[in-house]
Amino acid sequence: MTRFKVSVRALAAFNQTNGHLIGSARPSPSAFEGQHTHRLVQDNRPDHTRTEVSLSATWCNPSFELVISGRADCIADNTIEEIKTSRVPAQDIPDSVRAQHRMQAEIYAALFALSHPECSELIVTVTYVHPQTLHEWQDSKRCQRETLIEAFFSYCARYDHWLQSVHQHRQQRQQWLQDLTFPYPSMRVEQRRMAENVYKACATGAHLTVEAPTGTGKTLAALFPALKAMPQNSAQSVFFLTMKTTGRDAAEQALTAIDPQAQLSTVFLSAKTRACLSPDTACDGNVCPFAQDYFSKRERVWPQLLAQTRWSDEALKTLAEQEQICPYYLAQDWASWSDVVIADINYIYDTTAVQPYLLKEIDNQAMVLIDECHNLIDRGRMIFSDVFRGALIQQVLKEVPKVIQQEVRKLQRQLRNACKDQPAGLSTTLPQSLCHQMREFIARSPVLLQENPSYEPSVQWQELIFACARFARLNELANLADFRWRYQDGNTHERQVELICLNPSPLLQQKHDLVHNVIGFSATLQPWSYSNQLNGLSNAVVQSLPSPFQPAQFQVYLANDVSTRFRDRHRLAGSLGFTLERIVNSPCNSMVFFSSYQQLRQCTSALHRSEYLLIQQPGWQSTDRDAILQRFRSEQGLTLMTVLGGVFAEGIDLPGTALEQVVIVGPGLPQVNDVNNAIRERMTEQQFNGFDYAYVFPGLQKVLQAAGRCVRTESDRGDILLIDDRFSGYQQNGWLPDHWSIRSGPLSSWASVFADAPPSS
Repeated sequence: MTRFKVSVRALAAFNQTNGHLIGSARPSPSAFEGQHTHRLVQDNRPDHTRTEVSLSATWCNPSFELVISGRADCIADNTIEEIKTSRVPAQDIPDSVRAQHRMQAEIYAALFALSHPECSELIVTVTYVHPQTLHEWQDSKRCQRETLIEAFFSYCARYDHWLQSVHQHRQQRQQWLQDLTFPYPSMRVEQRRMAENVYKACATGAHLTVEAPTGTGKTLAALFPALKAMPQNSAQSVFFLTMKTTGRDAAEQALTAIDPQAQLSTVFLSAKTRACLSPDTACDGNVCPFAQDYFSKRERVWPQLLAQTRWSDEALKTLAEQEQICPYYLAQDWASWSDVVIADINYIYDTTAVQPYLLKEIDNQAMVLIDECHNLIDRGRMIFSDVFRGALIQQVLKEVPKVIQQEVRKLQRQLRNACKDQPAGLSTTLPQSLCHQMREFIARSPVLLQENPSYEPSVQWQELIFACARFARLNELANLADFRWRYQDGNTHERQVELICLNPSPLLQQKHDLVHNVIGFSATLQPWSYSNQLNGLSNAVVQSLPSPFQPAQFQVYLANDVSTRFRDRHRLAGSLGFTLERIVNSPCNSMVFFSSYQQLRQCTSALHRSEYLLIQQPGWQSTDRDAILQRFRSEQGLTLMTVLGGVFAEGIDLPGTALEQVVIVGPGLPQVNDVNNAIRERMTEQQFNGFDYAYVFPGLQKVLQAAGRCVRTESDRGDILLIDDRFSGYQQNGWLPDHWSIRSGPLSSWASVFADAPPSS
């Protein structure tokens, strides 16, 4: 018999059918604060108090069982206590939030009553505790045993009614997945090898990272077997996580090919700024019509969400406008019940992401597929880094009433004190006083708004609240080994504190542990010791696939007599000038990648300008990129001078004659600076080659990504030119792809190849 599981908290949240959505201006305490506060409060209870008491019950349906379970914070005699960490007094907590907390406590009491028939009456207490002062606000209520159990059964019955629809859908889904066949007549040999390993990993719950060259068909080779494994494992959903919009488009195309009739329940998660229907109002039911009565509206639209299975951004917005409900939070809620979720990686890995925890609370284990997984290291560092700027405080001071300014200035003073007399460069000093003041400011903010009803919270006010919450929360996660701080003093606009993550691996691994398994795939993951060590998947199975292309389709040339090192920069333009002019005059479409804009400007300043020579400028938008790509698809003889790691180096597809020549100038080493040197030191401390981890390997992955723009299909032909003598060492170390056929020699030997000869001649 099918068994569903639900936590007490999730059962209470599902049964919350009244109240407004309060989605902004009230960031909740962090998990660390909550756990720490819970322990302190529990330690202060009488000796006979039992803490973290496991309680459960089973609700039976003819088609399935439902297990409700959780751990009560405190039980003493006939008193059941639920502890909630709160920076604001109980009376200032929104009614909808307090109602859910009360329901949660009473469900625990009902579970206790079911196993203790001798208790005819119980005292149910919700205790709110301030995380800094430990001041308590208690809301106690005497409840009869029968009343508690009756209410609990009604919650289970409502959840049971919903699960019947879910169960029916999943039974149909499982049968459909068992019968599912690959959407094309055949699979490529390497695509099949990847798909087989993905299937095995998903079936057994193992992590897997796959390096597969461009043209393998990685998206289909990941998504199709993950879905096929679903009837064989305990997972109920697939989260396809992308780094860029192009990855999202590829996932949508693959899903449409697999499931053209939309049998699978699918939702696309978008950024709040893109999804919001009322961007000029606070996300608060008191002012936003789409947040008003959110929970009753949500209950009304659940059946519609299950009936129509493909929920794109546009479809969700249309439904939201019809029902006057927030599409952003509706998509978040629906993701817990969807078969397939396509989203940016932030929805799993950001410190504010609740999706992994919500999934566990309804026993929905997710298989996570990460496209372009080589980017997870840098994205992880970005996710766990932050900057708190004094300029934002100044913006808020200009538009708030004087009585509120007093509280904001306290924050400003702490920022000034934190930055005062700090040495230049990176620091291991945690800004504890500043973070404490941030928490105090967050706690005071609802009271300030209540005391000043004429003030309408601005966008800047909300940004300041969340900037404080995010910065304080990240500093709780930070440790002196994997993080550094940079303090910048100056005037009130210039002053700021930056938190820098050097090694994201431990925090990424914590997220990996919350899901069924992780499948990471990319064309550039080697060396494995580097990528898997830093992306939190050190225990993952690894698979490296050979190229699906024939050796005759492309040739790699290595110019081993040119140095692009910083000390040789004054000679570089002269060394490359003749070759670059010939490439510009080539009848083929070409892209030349430089390590930096400075190097690009230096080497192209003397080139003869023409309509066929395109030079990327800093700040180009997606519209500029799209216009350039369209020219490459429709014209010949174009040359684009661009940079490694930029918008043209990854995620673009120019098959056939749209791009036949790729030239890479230099190994793409990151800039030497204090952050990269700190990464180097940290990796050395962990017994790795710090220079390789901080400089060589990140640059190498950019080089390989850029090279992957050339030859995209089995009928393409093209040439790749690597310019720098260090590439010879890379070849000797085995860091360049095995399927590359490399010819080494002086640059002058290859100039004619890239000027007028057909590709791969």
